[in-house]
Amino acid sequence: MNIFVSNAKRFALLTVTSLVVFSCSKDEQDALEQEQEQKVTQTELKTILETDDISSVADTVVADLFNDSSSNKSAKNDECYEATYSDTGFTVTFPNCTDEESGETLNGTLSVIYGAESDNYAFAVTFDGFMVGDISINGTRSFSISGSEQQDSVIFNIASDMSITMADDSVVSEEGSKTFAIVFGEQFGEGTFTLDGEWTIKAEGNTYSVDVTELLSTDFGCDYIGKGLMLLNKNGLEVSVDFGDGSCDDMASVIYPDGTKESYTLDK
Repeated sequence: MNIFVSNAKRFALLTVTSLVVFSCSKDEQDALEQEQEQKVTQTELKTILETDDISSVADTVVADLFNDSSSNKSAKNDECYEATYSDTGFTVTFPNCTDEESGETLNGTLSVIYGAESDNYAFAVTFDGFMVGDISINGTRSFSISGSEQQDSVIFNIASDMSITMADDSVVSEEGSKTFAIVFGEQFGEGTFTLDGEWTIKAEGNTYSVDVTELLSTDFGCDYIGKGLMLLNKNGLEVSVDFGDGSCDDMASVIYPDGTKESYTLDK
């Protein structure tokens, strides 16, 4: 599910940098804060796009367990987890173990309830103080996975209502839905990743509402979104974010209501 960002450790917590010196007057400070409120920064844009990176390790673990759940029995991996399966789902406990793929330490418990959506794979996950390294995840994420033989695609529908507590006790929350798709090309190795949806993120006292109006996409082999348009509302400030013409680059443009445009890199 983590499509456009390659590494969870590259997640940058939302910050609004304030270069205020002691000699500034209150009026000057107020003016600076107002200016920051009326802008969307590069860091903010990256945060909005990268929230899924934080939970990606947990998502991968859950997906692996879901694939193994057909055994319908209690199972124990001596190196990492203990899972108890039932007809309706399963519960997994991680006793301070290390995930081999990510290298992250996992702690806590998560529970999964199976869905019933015709031929689709569907399940809902509840995190209760689940730890990935120093990051704590609480809340729910539901998944449904489907395929299309006609379009040679795999579609992931994800609905989230969760909060993530960082190592410094700051909190990032996300609520909403996203649709990721993998569309395969005619030749081996060719294809496109796409992203659609509407979601809201809250961090550092700010609220960001996202509405994808033109499908976001990037070709296989590219690390960042290369095409598409989304509307972004930051505390009432509405801007458009244009990801370009499909080029395999790391650039995006934020367009303000007065037509002012700022270009940002999505790289670190």
